[in-house]
Amino acid sequence: MRTFGKYTRLAALDRSGPGRAVVNGEQPVKGGHLPYFCRKSSFMILRRYASLLLVMLLNVSLFANWTATGLANSGHRSMTTHNGALFLATYNTGIQKSTDGGLNWTLANTGLPLTSGQVKVQSVGHNATTMFCGTESGLYRSTDNGASWVLAQSGLSASSATVYVNKIYTFNGVTFVLYSGNVGASSGGLFRTTDNGVSWLQAYNGLQINMTVYNIAQASGNVLYASTNTGLMRSTDLGQQWSQVTGVNYAVYSIEATPTRLVALTTFGARYSVDGGTTWLNSTNYPVANPTAGSELISYDSKFYAITESGSLGCVRSLDGGITWEAYNTGLSAPNTFAQEEFHASGNELFIICALDVYSTAGSTVGLAQGAPGSMPHPFPTAFDEGFYIDLSSLAAGSTLLLMDASGREMLRRSNLPATMVRFDRDGLSAGLYHCLLLDPRTGSLNTLGSVIAQ
Repeated sequence: MRTFGKYTRLAALDRSGPGRAVVNGEQPVKGGHLPYFCRKSSFMILRRYASLLLVMLLNVSLFANWTATGLANSGHRSMTTHNGALFLATYNTGIQKSTDGGLNWTLANTGLPLTSGQVKVQSVGHNATTMFCGTESGLYRSTDNGASWVLAQSGLSASSATVYVNKIYTFNGVTFVLYSGNVGASSGGLFRTTDNGVSWLQAYNGLQINMTVYNIAQASGNVLYASTNTGLMRSTDLGQQWSQVTGVNYAVYSIEATPTRLVALTTFGARYSVDGGTTWLNSTNYPVANPTAGSELISYDSKFYAITESGSLGCVRSLDGGITWEAYNTGLSAPNTFAQEEFHASGNELFIICALDVYSTAGSTVGLAQGAPGSMPHPFPTAFDEGFYIDLSSLAAGSTLLLMDASGREMLRRSNLPATMVRFDRDGLSAGLYHCLLLDPRTGSLNTLGSVIAQ
């Protein structure tokens, strides 16, 4: 044993016979045990390493990108928020519902069909009054917040184990369902309803019979974009007529839109456009040179997030409008890094739905005092450039939104709002923090919905 200041160095043990040990050539120690001072020093070293390991683990936890909800299961597919509750579509347990932000879940499957003893739900979505879910036996709807479901197939194509309603969108009161594959009609697998799913129409004008639509996104107002296996399509009348974006005659696997920017995952990699798709620029470091079907995009909190569908690359994020990307997987378990399905934005939380669990990450203003009941909607994204949204579909029509600055001055007022997703444009607002207040037309009460930051 050698001593350097207050630290003790232990030399290697040399076996000199059964049950005996020699320390630095000194007198053998009976029974093969180290002297007390050696054992004490060894314990102190182990304790220091254990403390260091604990600190490292705590740091990983504190700086994790994603936090698990603990809903360990297999077959998670998609998620939506309706009337203050989260609804999760799963492939083997049907619809699961949470009214406490994902802490506890209960089944909501009354009326849904069994397939081989399981309730196989592939998608879930809603509009202002009605919920929808896609199964291998067809599309079902609920008008009582998921308490019961009935078949809503009028005008839709049949479903199977491979072709089913895979995505559900609502824009400006019009609901769209999108099939997982070609349904043999000139609609690209895209259908729309204006009567809450009582009847469905093919959104076929301009779409071709050989098209498969992967997703649709709203840029602003009635302007929609659809990514397809043969190009990028645009509609200026909420999906009644479609035309191909000039020059984009190659596969586009996912599209995300804002009023001033398009970001796409294409067969030529990740690209972005700031002029409505007239010209495109390549992202410089998107990790997948040739994205595939199943890739996903979402715009949230003034950032873009992508599911790569490429092995362990998992999720990536862009802070500059799709110009550059960075890995965003910390906190995901190893299997969920390459088993991701969809994103879902709900108020101040972004969820990523993985096959084995559901994870969330907070928006940039999650630490601000909200002061709103859990059932009230929240503005998103919480930090914005051009505008933000509030989902008013769970409230009565006719409400008034007030936007107040930090000193309490009224900076914006929008009255007689519809009971749907509403966009609020920046309209010259200066950079800074604003509080959103909603005036209830029935009671006259003023509710705080949360805060937003104009960047």
